[in-house]
Parts: sequence; structure tokens; C-alpha cells
Amino acid sequence: MFGRRAAGRLKDAEEALADGRLDEAFSLADSPDVVMLGAADRFVAELVEALLRRGQDHLMSRRFGEALADFDRAARCGRDGAKVEEWRRRAREALNHEMRVEGEQNAALAAGHHRLAAGSLAGAQDARERAPLDDTAAAALSQAIGRQADRAKEAIAAAESALDEGDLVRASRELAAARRLHSKADELAAMETRLLERVMQQVAESFAEGRLNRARQELALLGEIGRERPDRVEIEHALGLAGDAARALAEDHYVQAGVLLGQLGQLGLSAKWIGEARGHLDVLDEHRRALLEGPLGLLVGRQAARVAVTDQRVTEETVSARPRMIRPIDDAPLVVRPAADAGMLPRRLLLRIDGVGSFVLIRGDRVTIGRAGGGADLELLSDLAERQAEIIRAAEDYFVVATSGVELAGRRVDHALLQEGDRLALGKRVRLTFRRPSLKSTTAALDLGEGVRTAGDCRRVILWSGPLLLGNSTDCHIRLPVGGLILMERAGTVIVRPVGPGQQAVTALPLGVTTTVGELGMRVQSLNGSSGGGVGRVVG
Repeated sequence: MFGRRAAGRLKDAEEALADGRLDEAFSLADSPDVVMLGAADRFVAELVEALLRRGQDHLMSRRFGEALADFDRAARCGRDGAKVEEWRRRAREALNHEMRVEGEQNAALAAGHHRLAAGSLAGAQDARERAPLDDTAAAALSQAIGRQADRAKEAIAAAESALDEGDLVRASRELAAARRLHSKADELAAMETRLLERVMQQVAESFAEGRLNRARQELALLGEIGRERPDRVEIEHALGLAGDAARALAEDHYVQAGVLLGQLGQLGLSAKWIGEARGHLDVLDEHRRALLEGPLGLLVGRQAARVAVTDQRVTEETVSARPRMIRPIDDAPLVVRPAADAGMLPRRLLLRIDGVGSFVLIRGDRVTIGRAGGGADLELLSDLAERQAEIIRAAEDYFVVATSGVELAGRRVDHALLQEGDRLALGKRVRLTFRRPSLKSTTAALDLGEGVRTAGDCRRVILWSGPLLLGNSTDCHIRLPVGGLILMERAGTVIVRPVGPGQQAVTALPLGVTTTVGELGMRVQSLNGSSGGGVGRVVG
């Protein structure tokens, strides 16, 4: 009975194969009792050939899954094993290759869309070119790149139009949009430079007119544009000083406000209101002194008056050492921290430059000179008094004030204005020469005479109060064999930058670390608290 059923299914399978119903034919014949029939050999051979032909058609049409399925069916028929296995191998390799290519395609397109969202059109295009297939998804990415490039051009054009109309806010907004869309657009750098120039001009005008909040708002339009440009660094520093002075004034710390305004005036910015504010503070100080010297001052006693004057000097020296940072004027109250606070530069520093020499840097508007161990800023192992003399900077000028005898150009003086090249004699052996090499900076220097030495065998002490010029010209504070540099303090950090058009790269000089600047090795370290760090030696 089972034989008759198998023969019937075989007949049905043969009819299905003849009609081209290949899957039905295989399904009817896929049974051991059918395949074992003696009459089935020819049918099975024809079925295997038909399955191989269809599988090959699938393979040529890149329908790898369908091809492998047909070859697997042919293998189950048990005929032409070597031939069928060869086609199965080819199908598996083709399927694996297709999956690998698809994975590479998806990864490349995903990277392209990610870079496109980040505004890197060049990166997106590079990812698109690495996509193995030129399919619909790749074409869509190419179209998206083109549309975004067009939108970036439109934003740049809108920014240019806004600049022409003087609308800096809209120009800044459009340029920010263009950068988000295409960060490397050819026209972007030129437009950002143009915006930077216009904004910096407006900021300078607002600062000069005393509209400081407006100047802050205008600077904010730039975002990160020109962040390290020297004129932007300078105006941000100036606004920081103005903010500190405003807080000091609001808290009735008039001396602190005056010192901060003095530092602001040294930056060389043209602003009439700075002088007017200092004049008002001078009037306040005169009235305060008059009150202390009058009947009310007598009630608190002379000692209180002396304490008030001493506090004023301490405040001046402490404030001069504070780092500057821009904060809103209605920010936290002004806190005058001691110079030992973290993030502040010490008052005395030692600068070493490989192949050039060592230099003592003393910060502040007052530099005292005296005998070693007496607590002076510049201590000399000599027959001097503890505080033999003091160098005082007042705005653009330097004065020498003697407490125990100083000779200037062979004449004994108690108080005198210093000029470039003036020779000072202190005691029997100490000879100093005052140097003011450049009128571009308020920084001055003291050259030590023969036999006078300081820490690190320095021959020059820098009275550091402004940009410190290093180069091979006579107007530099420190002579270098080649090139030109400017040393400055910003927010409690010593920084150095090259001089010249387009030379805006800024290098920080962390304390105690040798840093390479161009071809020079430079190291700045503290002299405060070191054993004999500020002590000089007089030999002879």
C-alpha cells in the first residue's frame, strides 16, 4: 500500500517539475520512500539540475539567501554531491561578502551623518566616498551634504549683509549658524575676522565711553572667535579690573578701588572716565585724611590714624598681586586674598632662559631694597639698613625714596624721579643702574653693579608692572639672540607670546616647569619662602 502511495507522489512530483512548479516538486519528492523508488533516479537527477539552475539565477541576481536555499535542497536530494557542494560554497562566500559590504556601508553612512551634524562637510563627504555601494541611502547622504553646504553659504551671506548694515547681533548669530553647518567653509574665516574687527572696535568705543556693561555684551557676541588675540585678552583683562574696582567702590573700599583703577590706567586704553574716577577717589581720600587729622581723628587717636594709613598700604600691595578675571558687577563681593592663595603668582620670581641667563622678577608698585634678613623685597648682604631705599612706581613714572641715604648721580637725595640710565649708590658698595628701555611698557629694571649678586647669579632685577619685552633690540628688558617675545601675567599665570604680525600663539609658563618656547627653554619659579631666595651678595 505504501509503495502505491510513494509511486503516486512521485508521479505528482514529476508533473509539478514538468509544469515548472519546482518547490512543489521538491516538497512531494522530499521523502525516503519516494527517492528509493527505482523509477525516481531520472526524476531526482532532473530535480537537482533544476534546483542548481534556479540557485545560479538567484546568485547572479544577488539574491544570496534564495540561492543558498536552492543549493541546500539540491544537497538533500543526494545526487551530484561534489557539484552541489561547490555551488553551496560559492553562495555562502557571496552571502558573507554581501553582509560585510552592507556593514561597511552602514558604518560609512552613519559616520557621514554624524560628521554632517557636527558641521564637518569635508568629513561627511569623505565618509560618503568610503561607502562601498552607490545605493539610495548613499545618494540621500550626498543630497544632505549639498543642502547643508547651501544653507551655510546662505548664512554667511546673511552675516555679510548684517555687517554691512551694522547689525552685529544678527551677524554674530548668522556666523554661528554657518559654523554649525560648515565649520570649514572657505568664506567663514574671512567673515569671522571681519566680525572680530568690527566688534573689537565697538568694544573699544564702548569702553572709552564708560559703557562697560555694553562692552561686555559686545564681547560676548564673539564667543570663541579670537579668544587668544592680544587685544581681546587685553580688553577682557581691563573689564575684569573695572569689575573689581566697581565692587570695591560699592563696598566702600576706596583705596582698593583706586589701586585697581591705577592698574587699569596702566594698560594704555584711552578712557577719560578712568582719570575722572581716580580724581573723585583722590578727593574722597583727601577728605578722609582731613577727617582723621581733625577733631574726629583726635577722638580715635593718632595710633588709629597710623593704622589706617598702614592698612591702606597693605591693601595696595595685596590688591596689586590679585589675579584678574571678568565677573558681572553684581557678582559675589570682592574678597582680597593673601598672596599665598592658590592660583596667584608670588611677589618675587626667578626667570631662567637657557643660553641667556637668570633674572629676578619683582611684582608690585613698591620695591624695597635693604640688608639681608630685614624683610626687603631685594635683600643684599651688605652694610645697608633693613630698608635702605624704596623704588615706587606712580602711573608712568618711577621714584626713588631714601630712608637711610641714597646717592643719585653723586648727589645725596631723599626723593627723586628716576630716568633711564640713572646710577644709584646705596651704602659703601652697592651700585645700581635704573633702566627703562621701552616707553611701550611700564616695566623697568635695575642693573646690579660689579660685585653685587642676587639669587641665581642674576645681574638684572626686573620691576615687573606691565608687558615684559624680550628680543634683540635695545628697547627690550631682556636681550635675546634672535626673535621677539612678550611676557605677561594673566589670571595668576605667566604667559608668553611671540611678537609680530599674526603671531598670536600664547604659551603658559607653569611655575617650576621648564617650557620650550620656540628654540628657548624658559623656567619661572618662586623666590618666596626659599632659603636665601631673595638675598643678594656683595663681594669685596
